[in-house]
Amino acid sequence: MGRRRRQRQSPAEDLFDLLFELTGMFWQIGAVVSAVLMLVSFTAFDWANDQYAKTLSSPYLGQLAHSYGWIFYLVPLMITGIAIMLGLKSFESYRKSQF
Repeated sequence: MGRRRRQRQSPAEDLFDLLFELTGMFWQIGAVVSAVLMLVSFTAFDWANDQYAKTLSSPYLGQLAHSYGWIFYLVPLMITGIAIMLGLKSFESYRKSQF
């Protein structure tokens, strides 16, 4: 009767969906992307440590950093979470290809 309209997704969501589907088909793609994302998350963690140290040394933002300093570490945690999800999907695809 009526067609359902697909909601528009951002290009980042489309890219993530594409990588997730490709990982289901080819485990090698998921392994490489997961490894690259882990390296990016280490770099982001280094950046977060640097920003946290700069904020702590600031006379105006020091108190705020003591209370909300954990916010700097959300970006590396999100990247790590995506890497783990792709890694698990890659492992699942690898297991399927073996049997």
